[in-house]
Amino acid sequence: MTGTDERLSFAFLEAHPADAARVLERLAPNHVSGLLSDAPVRLASPALRLMLPPFVARCLDPLDDPTVLALLRAMGPQAGVAVLHYLPEARRTALLAQLPTAMGMAFRLLLGYPEDAVGAWMNPRVVVLPADTTADAALTRLREAQGEVDGQVFVTGNGQRLQGVALLPDLLRAAADATLSQLMQKVRFTLPARASIAGVGDHEGWDDYQLLPVVERDDRFVGVLDRSVLARALLRHQRAQPQAGLGDVFANLAGGYWLGVSSLIQLAVEMLPVAKPLPTGEVHGHRR
Repeated sequence: MTGTDERLSFAFLEAHPADAARVLERLAPNHVSGLLSDAPVRLASPALRLMLPPFVARCLDPLDDPTVLALLRAMGPQAGVAVLHYLPEARRTALLAQLPTAMGMAFRLLLGYPEDAVGAWMNPRVVVLPADTTADAALTRLREAQGEVDGQVFVTGNGQRLQGVALLPDLLRAAADATLSQLMQKVRFTLPARASIAGVGDHEGWDDYQLLPVVERDDRFVGVLDRSVLARALLRHQRAQPQAGLGDVFANLAGGYWLGVSSLIQLAVEMLPVAKPLPTGEVHGHRR
């Protein structure tokens, strides 16, 4: 691929990740592997998150560990784990051993759930503290959070059972020695970790919250599900059924070549509508 073709390819990835994902899925995996080895991680990862995990796994398998690890970290635990399910066990084990400790733990937790379960799509990296923690200590913990859901603290008791949630505005207004048991709000809704992701799409909790807590069978709190992640999971579930569309046009034109061919990309961009963002409420579980 020439320098011009490469720049056009990267620009297409950046401007239209969803459409790029559809195109890539219709190319030979070895062509996609070549692109992934050259493309900046920040450009490739959004498209990879939108692609079907079995295909992504085939594209990543020929790449070296540092490249795959960088892409998995950028994709995040939910999308990354969905891909790891389809890599050979030996390769999966080797990659998990090389992830940073906290992220490796999150990946291992999610790997324990079926791919279509809520637990496989939740974010397990949240700030969890006992009820007797002071507001000052909770704020310190939030400031130290790295890669965790911020803006709120989940309060648990014996057996990691969820008791409530303390929101950042309440912590900031509270006296330094006020405890989370005094500041927390009652949790109105939870999602079963082993429920089908398709079965919680119309849950009433989404009317009021961006994030919903996820619990195991014994009501043990294990993470949160973000509404935007749910939307992506449901879209992937629907796409599991072969569908004809714009991607088929691109695939026919591509004929096994990456869309680095400048004329193809120019045609693709002209045909594409402006992408509209998914509707979202306020972040971090606050009411809209």
